[in-house]
Amino acid sequence: MLVSQIPAAMAQETLPLLVTPVPPSTSETRTDIVWAVDAITPGFIKVEGRLNGYGAQMLDWFIARMPEYNHLVQILPRRSAYDAMRAAGESGKTICIPGTQQTPERAKDFAISGTVAPLLPLSVVVLSSARHYFRPYMLANGTIDLAALLGDTSRYTALAKARSYGPEVDSILATAINAPNVLRTDNQSSFPMMLEIGRIDWMLAYPVEIEFHRRQAKDASDTLSLPIQGLPRLMNISVACSRSENGIGAVSEINAILASHPAMPWLEYYIDYLGHEDRARFLDALKEFKQSRDLPVGQ
Repeated sequence: MLVSQIPAAMAQETLPLLVTPVPPSTSETRTDIVWAVDAITPGFIKVEGRLNGYGAQMLDWFIARMPEYNHLVQILPRRSAYDAMRAAGESGKTICIPGTQQTPERAKDFAISGTVAPLLPLSVVVLSSARHYFRPYMLANGTIDLAALLGDTSRYTALAKARSYGPEVDSILATAINAPNVLRTDNQSSFPMMLEIGRIDWMLAYPVEIEFHRRQAKDASDTLSLPIQGLPRLMNISVACSRSENGIGAVSEINAILASHPAMPWLEYYIDYLGHEDRARFLDALKEFKQSRDLPVGQ
């Protein structure tokens, strides 16, 4: 998948996906789309110069059904991608991010699709064997009072530097960011082993990410993800495109594809990267999500 000209702001690593590229047609008549991918595992896993993962499978699904576009996949940090999309909207170029959460600011700046992947939100992750230690911070509905947990300075946690955990969680973290029980690190992939050896007691993470890192560590114990008070059961992930005529058109086509393919087969890959209890929680929430859209539960 090649684009004749890469925007200067997007001069990052270019990788193909795993599926067979869209068959060539008259490329001169096709519009270019640059897909800006933040390679966070296991949504996008770089394997021998190619990308795999549930996010890559989702992107492949749409690319295969949008043959009227020239598609180029670029590795780009999320913040840089948003900046490039804003600039592209003014220039008429089309840059899209295949997975982003909708916020009022993003809805104003970008064209945003319907939900392409409902996923488990940020959670408090603990060792499965340590569940009972966290009952004092657990509300009647089974969610964790994050402020109360942070307030117990005998329970250590780690946060990834320069990472936003979303406005709801960031506002809670702001009051405890310099507390002695809050460690800071550059590498979230080390969190499972920090939990294993007792350097931390819990961590903030997306369940699927931490399960991926736990399996990579091989010797790490099973973990459990506890939902956080105030966060939705599922976060709705969408495709965001630059607010140009072609970007708006691409989002309209993505929505049409979603309407005719509601099963979201790429979620099977996502489910495979969830622990046993997280998988049960996700499937229960997914059933509710499908019922809210009047879809047969089996789809």
